[in-house]
Amino acid sequence: MRSANFTDGYDNIIVGGGAAGSVVAARLSENADRRVLLLEAGPADSDPNIPAPHGVFPLLRGPLDWSYTTTPQPHLDGREIPISGGRLLGGGGSINYQSWFRGHRLDYDTWSAHGMKGWSFDEVLPAFKRSEDHELGASHWHGTGGPIPVTTPRDLSPLSLAFIAAGVDQGMSLNRDFTGAELDGVGLMYGNLRDGERVSAARGYLHPAADRPNLEVRTGALVRRVLTESGRAVGVEYTDDSGSPTTVHADSVVLSAGGIRSAQLLMLSGIGPADHLSEHGIDVVADLPGVGSNLQDHLSAMVIWPVTHGTTWLDAYTQENVTRYQRDRRGPLASVGQAAGFLRAGRDAPAPDIQLLPMLIDLSGSGRPGFTCLVTLLTPDSRGTVRLRSADAASNPAVDMRYLESAKDRRTLIDGLRATMALGESPIFRAVTGEPFLPGATDDTALEQAVRASAISINHPAGTCRAGVDEASVVDPDLRVHGVIGLHVVDSSVMPTLPRGNIHAPSIMIGERGAQLIAGA
Repeated sequence: MRSANFTDGYDNIIVGGGAAGSVVAARLSENADRRVLLLEAGPADSDPNIPAPHGVFPLLRGPLDWSYTTTPQPHLDGREIPISGGRLLGGGGSINYQSWFRGHRLDYDTWSAHGMKGWSFDEVLPAFKRSEDHELGASHWHGTGGPIPVTTPRDLSPLSLAFIAAGVDQGMSLNRDFTGAELDGVGLMYGNLRDGERVSAARGYLHPAADRPNLEVRTGALVRRVLTESGRAVGVEYTDDSGSPTTVHADSVVLSAGGIRSAQLLMLSGIGPADHLSEHGIDVVADLPGVGSNLQDHLSAMVIWPVTHGTTWLDAYTQENVTRYQRDRRGPLASVGQAAGFLRAGRDAPAPDIQLLPMLIDLSGSGRPGFTCLVTLLTPDSRGTVRLRSADAASNPAVDMRYLESAKDRRTLIDGLRATMALGESPIFRAVTGEPFLPGATDDTALEQAVRASAISINHPAGTCRAGVDEASVVDPDLRVHGVIGLHVVDSSVMPTLPRGNIHAPSIMIGERGAQLIAGA
């Protein structure tokens, strides 16, 4: 990308070019008088797999992934769970499935009620709409003309249609718009494809801003710490790909490094739990015990059905659409997931607590035709931590998710599995599938053991720099770090609780809101 090469400092330095960081850099640089520097540890988003609809699989756990791994999780048979995070422009939005869900109204109203004033659903809806170019057109619920396309699949697999029909057959409502008034039900999933290519925040926001003379983007820049003087952020120190150290100064610094790395960078900069920082020989700038706490993630169990009937038409359908994809980049390869469902498994749940993400593959790795449904716990009670392993920014921190530590989480996920397997009993679904691959899982004990043995993260770490006004919060409702002037955090780490759904859209919304707050400061 174009380099502006300012020599006398910047107005804003943004650390991290992911979903939120790309938005903040693009929006702040709309003001031609504002000098903006974006630092991204990874490379530019030039890999040809990034825009390709099927490209997610070769990208995960590769060189463009931070490839985090949790500490051993006691409630998952001591397994260390992989968690992916994009290490390139666009961040996770460049390497993930780009599923587009906002969550539920209750999510944001709860944020507001617990101290994050200004972030109720009605107050954040304009930011969601500003980001979107929604296929349903402009309305109270939807925006058009924004940087991110919001579209449903153009060529649907019969398996996806069978899943939706099975949901309705089992009593779920048909939801025609998961970004509308209701979240409950089953229906088509929104993604971020335009002209057959995936559109990340980098492609939607940052690329169109690349020629602005007041915006500089440096890739291969691993930020090691925020520089502070007398309680004020004055710049950052980073190393380039050669390992050479560089110091840059700015009037303000914005951390948008994600749900894990933003907390790590605060601690490396002397901002966090004082005792923990002292263990690593880091001078304390601000004793903020909440940094790295409140860690949450969406954990998914899975049900896998073999496709045992009608494989001739399935093979023909797949080959037809592979040919169509090769010709005009459309077809089922445009989205591994085409449908979704939201249900209330917990007793007296005020909103959906389980998300169903059916996928047109067998995630067991059997190589056979298969259909997998991820059964995702949306509202975990369990909370984990991010802690330093060392004072070296190049070393991934210790990530302890404490998955399923809460008995309520275990109960809700088991109930969600039962509801999902019931969908498979629908005659519509049974016409094309066999018995689900969940060996021996006939009672609660067996279901819980199946979860312990096979549950996975769907890469939604959040909450480690929680926004609020209490002593455990890290940033205030304007996303300013407590006790450090000129330092903001703008990404999923500020979420008090996880939204009900994938966090790509909420992270972009936080970028939109954060840029407004910073520009108006």
